[in-house]
Amino acid sequence: MKELTRESKEFKRVLHNLHLENLSLSPDMQKRVVELVNAKAPISPDLIKDVLRHGKV
Repeated sequence: MKELTRESKEFKRVLHNLHLENLSLSPDMQKRVVELVNAKAPISPDLIKDVLRHGKV
């Protein structure tokens, strides 16, 4: 998988889908998410819930 950036088409699609669900990510959180994905960190439902609840990873 190619490296993800905040300007990539795939990441913009994710942001658009979040917007449709009335959710958003701050620029700092966007940067952290991209770093996690590029580090191949396991993304689990619990990780996503923690991010949404607490605003940090």
